[in-house]
Amino acid sequence: MSTLSHVQRVLTNFFKKDGFDAHALSGLKLVSAGKGTCLAELEVAPQHLNRLGGCHGGLLSTIVDVGGSLAIAADDMHATGISTDLSVSFVSGAKLGDTLSINSRCHKVGGSLAYTDVEITVGDKVVALGRHTKFVRLAHKQNAEMKMDGEA
Repeated sequence: MSTLSHVQRVLTNFFKKDGFDAHALSGLKLVSAGKGTCLAELEVAPQHLNRLGGCHGGLLSTIVDVGGSLAIAADDMHATGISTDLSVSFVSGAKLGDTLSINSRCHKVGGSLAYTDVEITVGDKVVALGRHTKFVRLAHKQNAEMKMDGEA
């Protein structure tokens, strides 16, 4: 299975849970994926706006959360762990109709923690920069069990 297909499968599983991610990011489109990296796009829609008409910081934070998880998935992980730390710097704004480009990278998947960063841009303009750290010790166990069961 290609990395892009694998990451798409993980994202589909996220959305099957019908939680917050599925509602906030329903228009998210994966563009490409490679070892520990993925590129996605999301068009800013009316439900993504804050009361002032700009892209809501909560949406950008959710993108960093999910984007970091997808970068871990792109490092051949099915289960992607539990967030331990997430930070976002809001650099500039985005508006209705803008297409957010989401470039996520996994720098390291260790025995206990995985480290990612996510850059969100509109064209050449940086909108937000995020870092996401996840606890992955239990995810390693889940991934091993999935491979033994033939699900991987």
